[in-house]
Amino acid sequence: MSNCQEILTEQQEIVKPEIEIGTAMSKAPAYPTQAPPQGYAPPPGAPGYAPPAQPMQPPPYAAAGPPPPYNPHQWGPPGAAQPPQGAPPPQAPPGGYGYAPPGQTNVYIQPAAVPQVIMVTPAQKPGGPSMGYKATAAAGSALGGLVSLTGKGLNALAKGVEREINHAVDGSKVSHTLALFSTGNVLQLYSKVTQRALRVMPNGAVDALGGQEPGAQFIVTNCGSNQVILRNCANPAFHLAVVGGITTGTGNGTDKSSIFRLSETVSKFVTLESVLCRDHHVGIAQNGMVTAPGMTKKGPPAMFSVRLVYSPFGQVQRH
Repeated sequence: MSNCQEILTEQQEIVKPEIEIGTAMSKAPAYPTQAPPQGYAPPPGAPGYAPPAQPMQPPPYAAAGPPPPYNPHQWGPPGAAQPPQGAPPPQAPPGGYGYAPPGQTNVYIQPAAVPQVIMVTPAQKPGGPSMGYKATAAAGSALGGLVSLTGKGLNALAKGVEREINHAVDGSKVSHTLALFSTGNVLQLYSKVTQRALRVMPNGAVDALGGQEPGAQFIVTNCGSNQVILRNCANPAFHLAVVGGITTGTGNGTDKSSIFRLSETVSKFVTLESVLCRDHHVGIAQNGMVTAPGMTKKGPPAMFSVRLVYSPFGQVQRH
């Protein structure tokens, strides 16, 4: 038994260094170690971290503290030049700015925009509501005020549109009666009220008590679009015209006061409207005298029948 114990003891001594060698190898790192770069410091909590020898100093601005409250009566920093006399006080910064402590960001919050409201209400006037409307806008609206369109304005606008349409129709209308107003033709115009011819007196006055005399005859100059100039046969220097709100025979024939726009009625009568003065017509009263052109509408006082006296084209109409 003693020999066996000796043999086992020798075997254990031989195995023990092998175990120590394996243990030492297991503790060795799997990869070769490398020194950290120069200036590297482990972050807090990592192995090898050591607090700095001196405490960290706060940024320079931290000692300044929050800015002083806004003073509306202060102009610039202390010691700054004062504003000129009568200058407006300084304005406060827009809402949303505030002091942010060190380490935070000063954020500007855009204030919410105030919506603009536009109201449309009926316009009122004495005697009842009108046909127009008034549009009012809140402060800051692009309208910037009050806009009104009354019933009278609508009526005037409608009449203006109707007049332009009628003028366009008259200017393009073609008929046998209107064809008599060709350049060079000699015509007589008989009033529907007096049944007498329109004439120019030697003093330039106009009435509708004429007959077959040259003063009651006119030579036509057609300007196109049924617009004509009427020159008196008795005195070639006289032209029918509307001057200063009066129908006269002393027109010079060179301006718009001597130009008339023709309009034919359903019953083949014609009216003479001044091109210079809108809605001014040559009119005749019951006594044969001319009426105020501005007060004469397209009724019987303004209507004339046409008689052709002479035409350079050989057409003569006997009355």
